[in-house]
Amino acid sequence: MRIYIGRESGMFGMSGVSMIVAPARNEAQKIVGAIGVIGPTRLNYGRIVPVVDYTARMVGRLLG
Repeated sequence: MRIYIGRESGMFGMSGVSMIVAPARNEAQKIVGAIGVIGPTRLNYGRIVPVVDYTARMVGRLLG
C-alpha cells in the first residue's frame, strides 16, 4: 500500500490532495490490478486505509 499526501509526494501539482493505493494480487502474488482512493489531505486515514486494503485483497481473489 502507498499513501501520497499533497504536493510533497510529487504525485500532484497541487496541495490539498492525497491518494491511497493498494495492489490487488492473485494467489501467486502477481499484481493483477490496483484499488485506490483520491481525496482531500484531511481524509479519515484510519478508516480509509483498511477499506482500501480489504477491497484490494478481495479484488485480487476474484481476479486470481
